[in-house]
Amino acid sequence: MVGRMLSRIGLCSLLAVRLSRPLYLQLAGQPRPLFRPISFMRLFPSMPGPAVVRAVQAIAVVACLLAAAGAFARVSLPVAWLGAVFLNGLWTSVGQPMHNDTLPILAMVPLLVAPTADAWSVDAVRKRLPPLSNSTRYGWPLRTAMIVVAGAYFFSGFNKLVSSGPAWFLSGNLRWIMYATSDSSPRPIRLAILLASHPIAANAMAALTLLVELGFPLVLWKPKAAWFFVPAVAMMHLGIWLTLRLDYSAWALTALALFVPWELVAVRKREPAINARGAPVGSPPGPAWFRSR
Repeated sequence: MVGRMLSRIGLCSLLAVRLSRPLYLQLAGQPRPLFRPISFMRLFPSMPGPAVVRAVQAIAVVACLLAAAGAFARVSLPVAWLGAVFLNGLWTSVGQPMHNDTLPILAMVPLLVAPTADAWSVDAVRKRLPPLSNSTRYGWPLRTAMIVVAGAYFFSGFNKLVSSGPAWFLSGNLRWIMYATSDSSPRPIRLAILLASHPIAANAMAALTLLVELGFPLVLWKPKAAWFFVPAVAMMHLGIWLTLRLDYSAWALTALALFVPWELVAVRKREPAINARGAPVGSPPGPAWFRSR
């Protein structure tokens, strides 16, 4: 239950930061010939103007902050999510698919219909809710969001194999991607050039990427595997940024928000340290039965 509440805080805080970027205002008011809508954006005859985008952005960011604090979460969380979908719809309407913020938006879907503010929230304090016990009522939204994230990584790797087969990591595919990215950048990307100039290192990176993506669903079966896969995906996305200048930090932070066992961290912080005699550190000497009195 604690993990689900803390995941709400993490995802909503992440979304607030992502939606506060000036990117969306830069997209607003694009000329009609550049407007290439997909999905629900076809409802608009042209790219929404700056006034509309600015208003939606302000409302969405405020709603994200309220949802993170657990204030009026039944309303603020759906409003934040709808604002994120609309703003990222602008991005997909200029001929550039939006992948960077897809994962946190999808991971938040199970939280939209779940009680997310029964603890660690302004609503819980305002309504004076009693302490909650663990229940499937609080567990399934987090588990569902974890399945969404694990599936996103798995199918990313699976698509690579379907599209290119073993050649994706056995050929010079990744090397040429890094060379091309560096050549198209204002300044050469030295790390990309260094790795691309060593075929064995580039192929090893590609193979490790596939291993992490295809193996990530193991954390659903063996939770302890998260101690490997969560840092691994964080390092993978860091490497992607350092070599290809693609920002997938939202993916890494989503994995951290959902797969780190925050409830264990919270419990450990509440539990007192135990000394060699099995007594809490700082407790007076004497048998346990005497101290308990």
